[in-house]
Amino acid sequence: MSGNSPTIYIPFPLLMMLLMIAIGCDRLAVQDNLQNVEYEVTDQFGESVHFPESFEGKVMLVGYVYTHCPDICPMITYNMRDIQREIENQEEFMLVSVSFDPDRDTPEVLYEYAESYRLNQDNWRLLTGERSEIESMLEKLKISTVKTPTRFTDDNTPIYFIDHTDKITLIDKYGQIRRTYQGSELNFDEVVNDIRVLLKE
Repeated sequence: MSGNSPTIYIPFPLLMMLLMIAIGCDRLAVQDNLQNVEYEVTDQFGESVHFPESFEGKVMLVGYVYTHCPDICPMITYNMRDIQREIENQEEFMLVSVSFDPDRDTPEVLYEYAESYRLNQDNWRLLTGERSEIESMLEKLKISTVKTPTRFTDDNTPIYFIDHTDKITLIDKYGQIRRTYQGSELNFDEVVNDIRVLLKE
């Protein structure tokens, strides 16, 4: 008799699944690292913020909006507000909205925006700042924007809109990007579960 062991056949799909498990691939795997970058911006209270260092030790849900947005941004803000209301009394959870229209979105405008949406600003920061700093920050976070041509009203007020990436970013306590979602169409239960997983890490 031959002493060779019989060959075990593993179907290719099962083999791939086992391989993915073995190398630790999961939907919250680290996508990028923000630990070695810093952006000096300003929040809705006029206070200086060093992003992401100022929020070190907190799980962050970061959205990207501008206050003159007529469609997607309100949906992003409402979705984030729903999540905030679900995850209450968590000192290690922070929501952040970054404006990509710093010319119009001053701290005062962002504060009024937060008030109009009835946001709990205890753990929600709305950020603006110098255009160069904001653009650098958005580039790192992979957010693209395209400004429409500007027209002016009779009193010389500029009017324009900004097409932009519809995305929300989930960042862990260590400044690592762990997941991104479509901001205007969040799967509420999935996002809440992901946040709770990171809060326990």
